[in-house]
Amino acid sequence: MTVKSQLNACRDSLMAGMRAASRGASPDEGAGAVLRACLDLVEHSLARESSMVTSADIGTTLGVLERASAELEEDAATPHAVSTALLNACKRLRLLIAELDAA
Repeated sequence: MTVKSQLNACRDSLMAGMRAASRGASPDEGAGAVLRACLDLVEHSLARESSMVTSADIGTTLGVLERASAELEEDAATPHAVSTALLNACKRLRLLIAELDAA
């Protein structure tokens, strides 16, 4: 996959998590805010020219997403779909780093 398509897939996963955080009897506004911040980081990378995105840039974003994932997993009230969406986004970024390093 291309850099843009991996970043788009990551963004889509985070957006799905945001939708999941806003659903249900008691929406999780905290998780929604965390996912929004993560989404902003990914969109910052998307705004750049794909040839300018480096594995170090993606690694920094991945570190933030992994930290956010760990924090959300500590909160028992976080919906499973939110955690899964964030883990899927992290997986996409790891794949992208591997692709960039192989190129």
